[in-house]
Amino acid sequence: MSRNSESGYSSDENIVSPQEQIAKDQRRFAKTYEVEEEMMKSANGIIYTGFHHKTEQRVVIKQIPRNKISEFKQVQNRPVPSEIYYHFKAAQASNFVVAPLDWYERRSSFVLVMERLDGYVDLFEFANKNGAINEEAVRIIAGQLITCCMELARAGICHRDIKDENILINPETLEIRLIDFGCASRDGACYTTARGTPNYWPIEFFQNRLLSAEPLTVWSIGAVIYILLTGNWQTDGRGQMQRNFLAERSLSPFTVALIDRMFCPDPMSRITMEEIIASGWC
Repeated sequence: MSRNSESGYSSDENIVSPQEQIAKDQRRFAKTYEVEEEMMKSANGIIYTGFHHKTEQRVVIKQIPRNKISEFKQVQNRPVPSEIYYHFKAAQASNFVVAPLDWYERRSSFVLVMERLDGYVDLFEFANKNGAINEEAVRIIAGQLITCCMELARAGICHRDIKDENILINPETLEIRLIDFGCASRDGACYTTARGTPNYWPIEFFQNRLLSAEPLTVWSIGAVIYILLTGNWQTDGRGQMQRNFLAERSLSPFTVALIDRMFCPDPMSRITMEEIIASGWC
């Protein structure tokens, strides 16, 4: 998460108090960006449109209230929300992540500035508009998502909230970008608490309150794939998905077999991301 000399976060021999740093950030933000209008409220922040004063680059600005932050990371001797830390780290690891541009600290919140991608919509909106789409298109989308998650895993990151609302897509090219690292954690660990959206938690969490990064991610990717293929995603509230077998009749046997393996109730027997790629399905 490197910073240039203008950012205010390079090494400095002078000790700056937290209050002085916050004031400095506020001045720098006001000088650099203009906030336009509120786009939406998410579970962990408020998202606005904006632009860079000098370049007029369009940006997305996310304000993260301090009372929504459950974990901090140290970046150049400053505590920052883990969301910001993991987002910058993820963008360095994968081109399928929306690029973060800068961050700022305020008294009651942190601010994350990101690129704004013209023409992109979230996959939730895309799926609602188009319903079930053809397998070829789903394979293109899924291939990017799986590649992204594999790149994040190699960088030691587990997103932990993969769902249609956290994926942006260009409807014309089917290019995707992953967003919202508010639930991200270190990959490679076992988790005893769930983060993210309960409707996308895998069945093993409800059975034994234990999650592993890879099976968790595969289950969540499977949910996105299933939504795109069938226009449907329902669970019984205990992690048991309710499959739409009527919609599955239009799918190839190979795709149905892949779905079976992605939703295997035994997480240790569930197909891996590498195995999905190796299968040639996407």
